[in-house]
Amino acid sequence: MLLNSQFIMRTLAFREALKAVNSLEKFKGTTFVRTFAPAHFEGGEWYTGGDCLRKRPFTSNEIVLEGLNLEFYKSQVEEFRVAEKEGKIKGKKFRLLDVTQAMLLSPDGHPSKYGHLQPEKVKNKDSVQWCLPGPIDSWNNFLFHMLKMEQQEIG
Repeated sequence: MLLNSQFIMRTLAFREALKAVNSLEKFKGTTFVRTFAPAHFEGGEWYTGGDCLRKRPFTSNEIVLEGLNLEFYKSQVEEFRVAEKEGKIKGKKFRLLDVTQAMLLSPDGHPSKYGHLQPEKVKNKDSVQWCLPGPIDSWNNFLFHMLKMEQQEIG
């Protein structure tokens, strides 16, 4: 598979961020790393007229993670595992907050053109940056659960 430059830059940035955490000699805390939330454009990408107008979540058999999204997800998990292994030697803990599959199923979390005043002409719809509270609340719930698990592990 030919990988585009955006994929490579995102992967390298992710790797460098994890390396930076591992390079902090005095830091011995826990680092929570969240996987990405995929876009939900249908009928094209954001720059070619795609839109995300869904009003209900997908079911698990309606959509699959594929293409560059799947490759990026796999590279994130792989880079996380490498950093986790290196960090363990240095007394650091990494935890993966894996939201990708849950967010793949939640295309209803974007306001699309409805996030703007109607007189505004909306050229490009945003299915990635601008989320309604539901999906982000889910991330907070996942993180809160992980923090409780960390606390129980510590004692």
